[in-house]
Amino acid sequence: MLIYRIINIHQLISLILLLAIGGCTKDFEAINKNPNDIDWEKSHPDLLLTNAIEGLSDQIHDVWLGHEIGSCWVQHMAKVQYTDEDRYLPRNDVINSVWTNLYAGPGVEIQRIVEVADKAGKKNYKAVALVLKCYLFSVLTDLYGDIPYQEAFKVDSTLTPKYDTQESIYLDLISKLDYANTLFDIDSEEQSIDGDILFGNNILKWKKFANSLRLRLLLRMSGRADYQSFVTNEFTNMLVDNAASYPIFSSNADNAALKYLGSFPNNNPLNETYKTRDDHRVSKTMVDILYQPTNHDHPDWRVVVFAATPAAGGFWAGLPNGLTSARAAAYLGNGSRMTSAIGDYFIQPESLGMLMSYSELCFILAEAVELGFVTGSTLTSQQYYERGVDASYYQFQEAIVKLAPTYYPSIPSNTGIESYLSDFKIHNGAWDFANPLKKIAEQKWVAMFDQGLQAWFEWRRTNIPQLTPAQDGLNSGKIPVRIRYSSDEYSRNRTQLMEAINRQGSDDLSTRVWWDVANNY
Repeated sequence: MLIYRIINIHQLISLILLLAIGGCTKDFEAINKNPNDIDWEKSHPDLLLTNAIEGLSDQIHDVWLGHEIGSCWVQHMAKVQYTDEDRYLPRNDVINSVWTNLYAGPGVEIQRIVEVADKAGKKNYKAVALVLKCYLFSVLTDLYGDIPYQEAFKVDSTLTPKYDTQESIYLDLISKLDYANTLFDIDSEEQSIDGDILFGNNILKWKKFANSLRLRLLLRMSGRADYQSFVTNEFTNMLVDNAASYPIFSSNADNAALKYLGSFPNNNPLNETYKTRDDHRVSKTMVDILYQPTNHDHPDWRVVVFAATPAAGGFWAGLPNGLTSARAAAYLGNGSRMTSAIGDYFIQPESLGMLMSYSELCFILAEAVELGFVTGSTLTSQQYYERGVDASYYQFQEAIVKLAPTYYPSIPSNTGIESYLSDFKIHNGAWDFANPLKKIAEQKWVAMFDQGLQAWFEWRRTNIPQLTPAQDGLNSGKIPVRIRYSSDEYSRNRTQLMEAINRQGSDDLSTRVWWDVANNY
């Protein structure tokens, strides 16, 4: 019986091998097909698009990157516990995850959409993916400087992609955004898209986003003296000579802001964090600009949205950045209870993931006009500035109108946003004829609260407001101006990495990227 069973087993194995060989011969081409090749008929760009948009927003607003690094280093927020990042000591696993999560997460999905759209002739999908790709790589290069770009996703040809210079990356991003603008087909039903959770499949809004993002990048590189003529030509071409061909944001309805859903994994990342943590506070730098007890009746009314009043009572009080954990805990007797937590507006499940706002665009235009980068503008820098302030107040109008009377009982509960806006413009937000660039940059910094990375990038460019480095900060007492490369790159792509470091400068937190020139305002 045992022999019989062994024979049967051998026969069974032989039969399986014969079937396998026959199957291999019959389906040789299918079995040996590269699974990474694009089969656009079986790919779903709509599903890829949904995942890519949320994945990108998740990473940009990730608590470690967007807030521990971005918001703390630009002094929108501060840490009252576990203060390492606030003291300029980012954890190595965080540094590694930023690189991996951006490239291997939304980066791969966005690239897939580009390839699928190319094979299927889907122009709008391709244009949308190009805008997202430009946004992603603008963040990556602004974080590190030189990075893999042209060869980043060429997995079949190289596992050690070269590092492109930030200068070449910026020029290519601006060119690709221009190409995306021409590629968009607003009126074609055949070219319609689906799966767009950012703009609800509205192609015109994507086109506005492409051009508004392009203006952001142009202004960011404008400190380079050798590119100021280029920047002037680009601004003037887009805003004056061919304005109809380059639509840009025109109201808060155009904001590139992802509205999250109400439960994990589709809730705002900060909401998920605050289910188990409460270690962020609003920075003293921010609170002191928004609210001064000596001017109690006329604050910047956005303070009621940005910050909660302390648990111990009283009005708003910020926490200094970069204290040791012990000093932060003891601040004012009890750092957690005596200082302002982040306003509830930003930690709800449905809180917005802002990628770019109309308010930011208005401040971009105000600065560009003031610096002479736009020749023939129909609006003055002051008018663009005031539009930026208006847009920021209207962005938060519902919360301001609801919350302000709870802190100021003398204010009627039916007071409209216009009253708060008018009060702000008279007392704190008035145009500064003596130093307009300072006023524009400061109000832009305020308006970008909860957009930690972009606010930090912009502060590096302008040095406004003038921030005092962390009290117990490391990094030789300097606010970081980039993050270090992933340690994984040293083992996996060392030759290319070292070429970039030798070209750019030391791989540390104080090496400026290409556009970050020393002559800040």
